[in-house]
Parts: sequence; structure tokens; C-alpha cells
Amino acid sequence: MLQWLKRIFFREKPAIASSQDELRLSDEGLSYTGSMSRSGQWPEFWPWASVCEFGISVHQAIYPDPWFGDYMEAEWFFTVQHSEGPQRIFFDIEYFSIDDLPIVLLEKLPGFDKTALLAGWKEYRAGLRNYEGAGQWLAWQKEGFA
Repeated sequence: MLQWLKRIFFREKPAIASSQDELRLSDEGLSYTGSMSRSGQWPEFWPWASVCEFGISVHQAIYPDPWFGDYMEAEWFFTVQHSEGPQRIFFDIEYFSIDDLPIVLLEKLPGFDKTALLAGWKEYRAGLRNYEGAGQWLAWQKEGFA
């Protein structure tokens, strides 16, 4: 909730999940540096061939705000193939702009559907108490992955 208040009052762009987490996209794939990769539970790099999904998730926040109570939040996510099966990497909605998505997503994810993201974005922007708007919208899914 503190991040939400900062965005409203100070218009700051927050970091991804925490100041220690970082996600980068390149022509080779995506790299993630964070608590899960440092613990050895996740690799730090996935080539584009191991990416299975990209989308937006709108859901009720895990921890209610102490002053305002329950609220809705949104996150981007990648699903990647991991040695133990598919794993989702969630990151802050402010990391990408819905109006200016990285070109590499369009280049590396054939059949990318921005209209699906816009539907999820619309539910997210409907308000902090739009509980009926919860869901996940996929802009891209690897063929044969379900």
C-alpha cells in the first residue's frame, strides 16, 4: 500500500518486487536476479525457448492495508520452464508501460495479443475495490503449453 500511496502523491516509479529483485529482457532471453535466484531455487537466466507464457494478473492483495483494508493489485508475469516444472515470475505492474511495451516481447513471442493485456489493464484501472475484476489475461502462450 505504501508503494500505491507513493505513486499517487509523488508519482515515483517503484522498483520491481523489491530493491533487490531485477528482471531484464534481451534478445537472448530474460534474466532475473532476486531472492529466489540467489537461494539457488531458480536459475538467473531463461532463453526465450523456455518462456511459456506472458500476461497480467489482477488479484486481491495478499496483505490488507492497515488503514484501508483489502484492495486489488496487478502484476505482470512470465511463466518459464524450470527443472521442477513451470514456474511463474511475478513483477510490479509499473515495470512496463501498457502503452510502451518492450519491442523484444513482440519480436520473441509470435502471436502476441496486446488486446488481452488491455482487458486485464481495464479491470485493474477500474479501482482498488473491483473484486469482480480479478483474473489473469495471457498476451502470449507457447504452442502446446496448457
